Amino acid sequence: MIGYLNYLLSYMEPGTLSQIRAIIGTFIRSKDPYFWFITLIMARFTLPDLAAWMIFMWRPSLLFDAGKGVANRPLVSVLIAGRNVADGIIPTIRSALSCGYPNLEVIFVDDGSADESVMQARSLEKTGRVRVFATEMHNGKPTSLNIGLSMARGNFLFVLDADCEVQYGCIDALLRPFEDPNVGAVAANLRVRNARENMLTRFQECEYAMNVSISRLWRARLGLLSILPGAGSMFRAKAMHALGGYDSGLGDDTDLTLRLRKARWKLRFAYDALVWTDVPNKFSWLLRQRSRWARNMVKIRLHKQLDIGMPNRFGLSNMLMTLDLLITRVAVPLLGFSGVIYYTLSMPFSRPLLLTGLYWIVIFLLSIRMLITNDIFHTPDLRTFWMWPLYPFYRFPIRLIELASIIRELLGIYRWHPYVPKRIWDQTIHW
Repeated sequence: MIGYLNYLLSYMEPGTLSQIRAIIGTFIRSKDPYFWFITLIMARFTLPDLAAWMIFMWRPSLLFDAGKGVANRPLVSVLIAGRNVADGIIPTIRSALSCGYPNLEVIFVDDGSADESVMQARSLEKTGRVRVFATEMHNGKPTSLNIGLSMARGNFLFVLDADCEVQYGCIDALLRPFEDPNVGAVAANLRVRNARENMLTRFQECEYAMNVSISRLWRARLGLLSILPGAGSMFRAKAMHALGGYDSGLGDDTDLTLRLRKARWKLRFAYDALVWTDVPNKFSWLLRQRSRWARNMVKIRLHKQLDIGMPNRFGLSNMLMTLDLLITRVAVPLLGFSGVIYYTLSMPFSRPLLLTGLYWIVIFLLSIRMLITNDIFHTPDLRTFWMWPLYPFYRFPIRLIELASIIRELLGIYRWHPYVPKRIWDQTIHW
């Protein structure tokens, strides 16, 4: 990455560098509160990644768990819950069986599928390492995982989505942080399996690199990891049983993560435990997914589990995690969009120039973040470099949908989502 930056700077004229310094000096002397708001947000999203990269270059041992893992190859139960996943369930189960870890069992709980999911999964029961449980009704993913939890015999539980594949060595890498008996769960490193399908999936590859790989790396080291992805995470069975499993009504990945944090379990991230997942290949599907994620964020973090931010009850790290969430997921979208509209309408002939300059600053910082993630995780593919100036236009409609979903959820407008079966939703206590 250093060589790449030197390459860029070598083509700049001395006068250009002087102009850049003059512009930066003008900005620093600015009394515009919106400018400083944008500056602080850029620093929040850029400096942690930059600090992680510098540590990676000089003291990588501070970032990565170097333990030998749990001794004696304990039994690992792989829990998979799915509905209508006949097209992908066999590759998913086979990837777990062939990941290089000998002592594991796979439990697939079918959530009332209408296709051949059960028949496909049962074709692998002859291996002696796969068990299949089929439910007649659609109960939702949390309930299905709880069924798998009741059947599991392993000391560690690896929760895996039915549309994912496990890379060789993944389970060994996930077990490594459990050498510390206070670690309750470890998140895998999610990578986009269908990244080359179209331009939309390429953008999501970039997004996952920044918001999953590099973000969870430094968050885990600071004790600020806020979500263990349901697509691929390992749990200490003792911790999961103590919590009673998932909440079948409002239980998702975030809810379980926050409950583990409340119970004072340490959470870790295994950068070399790769799980490959498919992402939406159509924009309408992507917007529905992000709308659901945004609404669940409000349901779980701001309604059900907001008390985690009380430092006297759950510690300083949980308070900092909650404040960061409120700033980045609620305050930033609200203030950002309102600020752009206000400044554009108040001085329509001069503000576009400012917004254009701001856009190129964002692209520069975004490119730095992309290069950092590529240097550490070898993702995203540098052949997508030409797409990076278009990334803000990819994120803009997603941010709009997320903001609308957050507002709708805060106002209590049609809170039910088909992700939770209606009969279960009606029996759930809502905040």
